[in-house]
Amino acid sequence: GSSSLNPVVNQQGVYTLTVTNLGTGCTNTDLVEVFLEMNVPTDFTIELTPPSCKDNDGVITFEQVTGGYGPYLYSINNGQTFLSKLDFTKISPGTYDLWIQDANGCEFHKTLNVPKAPDPAVNLVPQLSIDLGDSLQLEAVLPPGYPLALIDTVIWTPLIGLTFESNSIPDLLTPTAKPFKPTEYKVTVISGDGCEASDRVLIRVDNEPHIYIPNAFSPWDEDGENDVVYIFADNNQVRLIKSFQIFDRWGEQVFIQQNFLPNDPANGWNGRLRGKLLIPAVFVYYAEIELIDGRTLLYKGDITIVK
Repeated sequence: GSSSLNPVVNQQGVYTLTVTNLGTGCTNTDLVEVFLEMNVPTDFTIELTPPSCKDNDGVITFEQVTGGYGPYLYSINNGQTFLSKLDFTKISPGTYDLWIQDANGCEFHKTLNVPKAPDPAVNLVPQLSIDLGDSLQLEAVLPPGYPLALIDTVIWTPLIGLTFESNSIPDLLTPTAKPFKPTEYKVTVISGDGCEASDRVLIRVDNEPHIYIPNAFSPWDEDGENDVVYIFADNNQVRLIKSFQIFDRWGEQVFIQQNFLPNDPANGWNGRLRGKLLIPAVFVYYAEIELIDGRTLLYKGDITIVK
């Protein structure tokens, strides 16, 4: 029994209430029948807006409650605090004990795991080397399993020397680089959530051009081989041969050709002056060559006509 004015019972049944007047000794009795409440909360649904890579912008929304009597109260901190609102914002990754409480104080709870969004990352080979005029493909690599669809923007700096097949994300991650001087490129990837990651690559450029001017030729035998002296060079490195001049030992100019491309015998000297084949001798040449990086180099040396 209980002498409390507000007794609490935890079982259904018929309870006897007796009231006694301590002054007169008179008593009165009544019966109270307690029924077990069967309509209690048994489930609820929620909608989760997962947090982005910024980690604190998720939302938990309570939706449908099964059982119990409204209005309902809601808690996301293991029942420590109940609120009437349905939306709980600023949700971070972690485990949450969700509770609902109906108008009778009956409760139901379940556990929710809030996943962490993947953070963007990107990786480049730290250093590469090429010859002047050559190109290579850069590859900005995302972490294994990172969804390409999460990347919204790719930014390269500087853009000088870079070309892209298209503006698609895969092509933006793999540009072709053709710098004319040592260049450090930085790539930044930005996710749709606004998180970003960066990496850098240094491309070293060997700016020594591959240019060859023979020092002897044999126009006298007229065998179709080595009958003309001309300039050999890598077409990817040379923009223009501004001039190619040849002089005899007395300083007389015997040949000049201007503003042409290398590797073409038609732009070379066949050993003749005013249509006459010159006798074997040593001649001096000067070549002014403009490279693709804007430099102009002067080459000079000897050329010998041999029989």
